[in-house]
Amino acid sequence: MHLVFKILIVSFLVYFFSCSDRKSNPTTENTNSPVTAVIPDIPGINNEIYRKLLDSCTYIDYIFHNLPFSLSQSDDADINQNIMFIDINKPVGKLDPTCKPIARKFFLIKGKSAYDVDVYLSEKCNYYVFVDKAGKPHYANQMTESGRNFYNNIIKQVTGATSTGNQ
Repeated sequence: MHLVFKILIVSFLVYFFSCSDRKSNPTTENTNSPVTAVIPDIPGINNEIYRKLLDSCTYIDYIFHNLPFSLSQSDDADINQNIMFIDINKPVGKLDPTCKPIARKFFLIKGKSAYDVDVYLSEKCNYYVFVDKAGKPHYANQMTESGRNFYNNIIKQVTGATSTGNQ
């Protein structure tokens, strides 16, 4: 009788451990479900950064990706107007991966690049993305209508093309 009892206990233990292994190491099943990348929400710039730009920015440089020119601004009134193209009350949240930036904007404070910003202007994407030196986004804000008009006018003057980015 003890032998039968021992066999039952060993069988039970083997069964128990084999079931727990399946739970801890599940097999991969082909579910044919599409894999979607999770795009994190990007916060908008805070009031401190916005105020710092308005109070301290002394120069703005642009490098346009597909246009044969660059642009610089050093006049305080022009710089402040340009900073106000950032809609501080409208963070972007999730970036649209189908949109591409038209330019990189550099805010300089005391001769040093303080913030690098990708400028997006298209039919569905009109926003600024503040990036680090590696290009990783940290903040993203919608562009004001005045900002869209500013960029569209520049593009129109340089290329003679019709405007983009109108909503």
